[in-house]
Order: sequence, then C-alpha cells, then structure tokens
Amino acid sequence: MRNVGLAIAAGVVFFALLFVTHLLSAYEAIVPGVLAAALAYYLLARRTFKQVEAVFNEASRSLTSMPPRLELAVSTLEKAYAFAPWQFGVRSQVDSQIGVIYFLQQEFKKAQPYLERSLSLGHWMGGAMLGVIHYKRKEHEAMKKTFETVLKRAKGQGLAWNLYAYLLLQLGEREAAQTLLGEAVKKTKNDPKVQEALLAVQNNKKINMRGYKEQWYQFHLERPPQQQPTFMPGGRVTKSERRGRW
Repeated sequence: MRNVGLAIAAGVVFFALLFVTHLLSAYEAIVPGVLAAALAYYLLARRTFKQVEAVFNEASRSLTSMPPRLELAVSTLEKAYAFAPWQFGVRSQVDSQIGVIYFLQQEFKKAQPYLERSLSLGHWMGGAMLGVIHYKRKEHEAMKKTFETVLKRAKGQGLAWNLYAYLLLQLGEREAAQTLLGEAVKKTKNDPKVQEALLAVQNNKKINMRGYKEQWYQFHLERPPQQQPTFMPGGRVTKSERRGRW
C-alpha cells in the first residue's frame, strides 16, 4: 500500500538526517526513525480515510433521497476504489457497503460477491448478511464458516450471536444453538436479549428476534408487521386488521 511505503520512506529520511548530522548514533536514531514512520502513516491513513468518508457521505445522500437513488449510490461508492491502492482496508469497506445495499434490496446474487470479498475486513453486519444468503441457498456449511468469521469480530454484538443461533434452530440444531448462546452470554457480558434467547432454547421454544426491530427485519428472514390502520369514527376494524398482517 502506498501510504505504508511513504511512511517508511519518511522514517528512513528522518533516521538519515539524525545520523548524517551526527545528532545521534545509528543505534540511537532507530527509535526516532520508527516513531517518525508511525506518525507519518497515521497522518497519511487519516487523510485517505477522510477522502473515503467524503465519498460515503455523498452516496448516503443518494440513499436517503426520496425516492432513494440506489444505482447512483453504488456508482458513487465505486469512486472510493481509487483510494484502495493507497490504504489497506479501503476496498473491503467499499465492497461491504455495496453488498449491503444490494442485500437490503433482496438482490442476493449481486450482493454475494461483494460480501464475500469484504468478509475478512468489512463490517460484521455485511458478513452476517452473507451468512443469511448461504442459509437461504441451503449452503449450511458455508453459512457456519461465515458466522464463525463474523463472530470473531463481533464478539460483543448480541444480534450477531442471536442471529446465528436462530439459523441453527431453523436447521434443527437446538443443542448447537444452546451451546453457542451459552458462550454468547459470556462474550456479550450478559446481554439481556442473549440471555432471553438462551432461556427460550433451554425451554424448547423459538428465539424471538422481533425485539431488534428494523435491525432484525433487514435480514429478510421474517416480514415486519404492517402498520396498524387508523381507526375512523363510524368505521369497523376487523380482527385481522387489529393484529396486523405478515
């Protein structure tokens, strides 16, 4: 990555200046040289990520417009690939963002390659969505391997643990789900939702994910309830309308 190369060069130059001018011996100049390289890398990486952030903000405006301009948002995000040669991790972040956009639109075929490329370094949410794609395609071993990777970076995220346990239950692997949630309680420092999920599994019940609201429904595993109709004077609301349809 170019930022790394420039940072190393800065460190070498600083080391050489201290040594050539006889301010420090070669041995003594090593530490200042390393510190100079580290500082240069921090500043260069910060500059690059700010440039990437500006692109992300531009794409966000397309997503939040009415109606959302999804293809424009994706094409805007692709501009950030130009910074990938400069900074490690940029490409994964861009791939993750694009993959999530396609996933939310249920364009799973388009989303999958982006989410696969970003699995190791992208946001854990994108990895969880990739796991759901594998589940929907009945690629159960791939689903499990994906969530193993996700949970390494989302140790404190109760949603990630509960989502994986929910999918294991859907596959009939109740014992595996219970073992997983037992570990999750410790990793999430007794997250109430994780504790509730563990209790449900121990009592041979389903895991109720609706408490996560929009975070849960974005995985397209359960349809959100429709908004309750407004009662109009003189009007009649049926029982099914009161309950809301799924």
